[in-house]
Amino acid sequence: MVDVNQQVFVELNRLDGVEVALLMPAHWKSEYSGEAITPKLLPDVTFPVFPTPVAKPGHISLHFYTKLPLAEIRTFAPDIILSTQEPWSLSGLQAMYLATTLKVPFVFHTNQNIYKHYPPPFGWIENASYKRTATALAYSEEARQVMLQKGLQRPSQVVPYSTDTRLFHRRDSSALRAQLGITGKTVVGYLGRLVPEKGIDTIITALAELQANPETTDVCGLIVGSGVQENALRQQAREAGIAEKVIFTGAVSHGEAPHYMSCLDIFVLPSRTTPSWKEQFGRVIIEALASGIPVVGSDSGQIPHLIRETGGGMVFPEGDSHALASVLRDLMVNPAERTRLATVGAETVQQRFTCEAVAQQLRDVLQAQVPHTAPIRANTTTESTAEVGQTTQ
Repeated sequence: MVDVNQQVFVELNRLDGVEVALLMPAHWKSEYSGEAITPKLLPDVTFPVFPTPVAKPGHISLHFYTKLPLAEIRTFAPDIILSTQEPWSLSGLQAMYLATTLKVPFVFHTNQNIYKHYPPPFGWIENASYKRTATALAYSEEARQVMLQKGLQRPSQVVPYSTDTRLFHRRDSSALRAQLGITGKTVVGYLGRLVPEKGIDTIITALAELQANPETTDVCGLIVGSGVQENALRQQAREAGIAEKVIFTGAVSHGEAPHYMSCLDIFVLPSRTTPSWKEQFGRVIIEALASGIPVVGSDSGQIPHLIRETGGGMVFPEGDSHALASVLRDLMVNPAERTRLATVGAETVQQRFTCEAVAQQLRDVLQAQVPHTAPIRANTTTESTAEVGQTTQ
């Protein structure tokens, strides 16, 4: 339903032999703010879209379509159903139902990188998805390994998240830096939700340590986003004596985020693993690298793997603010290394993580499931979007 997340399907639809249709909730509720959300389409969404009412809007695994637009989907005549909702979810079950009803292959895409047992009926739905899927897609290798550990017998592979490089790219940030009062500073920053598991308190502590070092007194922090931890983080900065050195912008729109990203000299993703969560991908990492910003990330979940794969940053032990301060200091005093990391990372993103590159990978995966010469059509479902795609071999 969020327009920027539609770009990969726009690119999929542009590929030779592919047609896409999108099934999405007609209404949603932000799981973070509770704000009501209605679909907003990119101008390039020229393919069929089916906004459909849902029950439990805002609940990732519990929401479901109150009445599937089966007649419209039959008219589109998909050759394959692609669900980008988790394989134990109710809407994922509905995607599987569509595939069974239409007698076409079913494919799902999962994020879950922690081994969990789900109670009935969710465990039953997951087992059925594992048996029914033509191939199981994961956003990370960790998530793929969880499926194998759970007994997946069907083929599986990793198809990562993508980033829209028309939004995230190198920009002149001088005007916004001046507006924020950070001109002439080395800006260390974070964009995302301000919640405990994201570990932003680690950044505040590291900034205080850097401020006390004569080599790095020009450092300042830029924290972009909102969440339940915002007041506590502001208080932490005040108690550390660096309140004037840490700028909190509050929430910004998707369209504004690339401009704030370009204000950074170093992006930090300090996620902290909990018993029920660890970083599943870290898409903001590839957004930073696409913007020409080197990355420092914790070793939570997929972060270290993504940083190694892109070559665009450095890793520190999660929750270790002293180690983070040490890494940041090394990069602050060595701008040539910052430039090298940013350059290598940006090149990797262009090769592997653009919407165009990921769409081509999706096309290849989907076409392999429909080995005939007629147009191939696929249906995809997510917590906030569901796609129906068609390809012609």
